[in-house]
Parts: sequence; C-alpha cells; structure tokens
Amino acid sequence: MARVLYVSQYFVSGDEPGGVRHWQHCRALAREGHDVTVVTSYVQHKGRTIPEEYRGKRIVASEEDGLRVVRTYATPGYGGDRRSRMSNYATFTLWSALAEMRVPRPDVVVASSPQLPAAAAAAGVAQARRSRFMLEVRDLMPESAVVMGMFTNPRIIKALTRMEHYCYRRADRIVALTEGIRQGVIGSGVVAAGKVSLITNGIDLDVLPASPEPARLPVPDDAFVAMFVGAHGAYSSLETVVEAAGLLRDDPSIRVVLVGTGDRKEALQQQAQEMGLGNMVFDGPVPKREVPAYLGRADLCLLPYRDHPLFTGALPNKVFDYMAAGRPILAAAPTGELTGMIERAGCGWSVPPQDPAAMAAAIRAAAADRAGSAARGAAGREYALEHFDRARLAARFVALVDELAAGAR
Repeated sequence: MARVLYVSQYFVSGDEPGGVRHWQHCRALAREGHDVTVVTSYVQHKGRTIPEEYRGKRIVASEEDGLRVVRTYATPGYGGDRRSRMSNYATFTLWSALAEMRVPRPDVVVASSPQLPAAAAAAGVAQARRSRFMLEVRDLMPESAVVMGMFTNPRIIKALTRMEHYCYRRADRIVALTEGIRQGVIGSGVVAAGKVSLITNGIDLDVLPASPEPARLPVPDDAFVAMFVGAHGAYSSLETVVEAAGLLRDDPSIRVVLVGTGDRKEALQQQAQEMGLGNMVFDGPVPKREVPAYLGRADLCLLPYRDHPLFTGALPNKVFDYMAAGRPILAAAPTGELTGMIERAGCGWSVPPQDPAAMAAAIRAAAADRAGSAARGAAGREYALEHFDRARLAARFVALVDELAAGAR
C-alpha cells in the first residue's frame, strides 16, 4: 500500500456537474488498497460560489467515497477576465500547498494541469518531501490560453512556459489526455518520449447507464433534438450552433438544446433571443449521473470547436458521454483526433468548424434519416465499450502509480 496525494483544483463526483476523471482514478487507487488524499478547492467549479458549510474556513478535511478529501479556499466569483481567474488560481495554489505540507508524507504526488501554478506547487512539495511526482496534462498550457487570447503579455507567457517546463522536468511520469497533447509535451523538448503515457478519457459504466428514463424538456415529443452538453466556454464555438439553429428555424420538427453553463452562456442566450429563435432551448448544468437522462432525449449530439490547429488534438470528455449513451455525434472541428475517431467508430459525421451552414445541413440530413442516425449511435457505444472503458483506463493509471510507488520505497 502506498500513500498517494492527488492534487486537482476541480474534483467532481458523479453527483456533481463536470468531468469525473479524477474521482474515478482516485477511487480506483483506493480500491487497490492505496491510502489516497485529495487536495482540491471547495469553490463550486460551475457555480463559482462557496457553499455555506465552508464559509469562513480555509482548509476542511472529510472522508468521501473511501478517500480523504481536503478542500481549501480559493477566490470565488471568477469569470472570463484574466485578473479574477488568476486570483482564483493563485489563492488555490497557496492554500493547497499549505494543505499538502500538512498531510503525512506521500510516496507519490499526482497533480493535474491545466492549473499550472497549483501543479508547479505540487511538484515543489513532492521535491521537498522526497516523493515521486506524476503530472497529468489535460490541456497544453500556456499554449491553449495564448491561442484563446487569455494571455498576450510576453512576460506572463514566458513565466508560464517556464512553469510548464519545470513541471515536465520534475515529473517522474507524465500522463497525457490525448495523443495531440502527448505530442505537444514531447515537442517541448524538455522531456523524453518514453516518460509520457497516453490515458484518454473514457465511458463510465457505473455512472452512465445505457437506457435511462429520458429527461423532460420543453420540446415536442416527436421533435428531432440536436443537443450539446458541457461547458459554455471559449473552446466550444457555440455561436456556430446558435447560427445553425437560425438556419433551421423553418423546420418545426427540429430543436436545438444547449445544456450547461459557463462564461459564454449569457451572451449565447442573448444572441438567440435577438435572433428570435423559438427552436432553441437552454438548460442549466446537471450532475454527471443525470447526464444520461438528458442524452436519452437527444437524437444527435454536437461537438462544435473553433477553427484552430490547437483543436486537431481535441478528444473531450463529453464525446465519451455521447458514445456511452449510444447517440450519434456531429463534430464541427478541424481534421484530427476527434474526427478520426468518429470515422473509425462510424458513430457520426464531421463538418468544418465554425460553418453554420454545414452544421445546419448535417442536422437536417440526420433528422431526415432517424434510423440511420440511431444506427451510428449504436455503433459508437459498441466502439467505446471496446476501446474506452474507464475501468480499464483507470487500471492503467493505477499501474503507473504502483510503478512510481515501488521506486519510492
């Protein structure tokens, strides 16, 4: 048995909105007999608020799902502006580092980016406490933030790049979420290729049942529903979805539904209102366990990305939710990892990114052939069961931690 310290600013269980990768991996470690402590923030990621039970506190420990979870303060209410977001990152980094130094000395420290300051602090804690260090890279930072316009100051970009490279050099093992991210890490030139392992997201069979009771939505019972479930943020080109809905307003049999929240949601709702789109529905974020019910009402699931080479390596968590639900996928993305997987699995279609006309035409075609669309969805679930079972992927993660832990003794 090893003591494992897992650091991630956002740690979401199946009863909360968001991705559950960390939760699943930590539970897999605990099931194998490891003593797991998670350090995370108690600020609710989607709502960006502090729950009442944590007000006035800075570090709070509890037992959850066989894990010791230490939740710390971070500034709430952050939005899309750089200053509030960096304040949120900085305060979590400070309080999480203090919490990490208080727990019994771990054999292995695992930290997850893209929150680079917290990952760098965890790397420093691992060094100070003579622990092995594993870095999980879920997004290339600061590269992706620069592409999205979050950072433009050359000095800040240089400082973040140094922080990124420090994390890479300190890591005994790096786990990349996609092949594109893996190649990006190797391409930095500061880490050997053999040190970087690929462990993608996957489908959660214990969280996402195949045939739940569909959620009730304010759409006609016989409507063909094109749905997006996820963060309404800068990476997803949801403006393209709204514009495509405008091109579909003449077809009363089609509805477009966006489920979730994020920095762009208010602007998207205003855009739809100004366009007078009665064929669009916006719903709030839902816990992971409720996602299948929403997808149970979807006839087609949307993955709209911006037109940038950065997204050729995208393989988001939501694509696995869609596949697990047996729903066909329409990806509006640059040709790359996501579009290639859709082609191999035969689970949907790909159109150019940020092209409302192409997206609208694809939705019309899918609605005109509901049986064919359903067949593609079924093929996607079968492919995901074979290649992306989260339990098998988590076992690979546990094996890497075991390897590091053995070297720490």
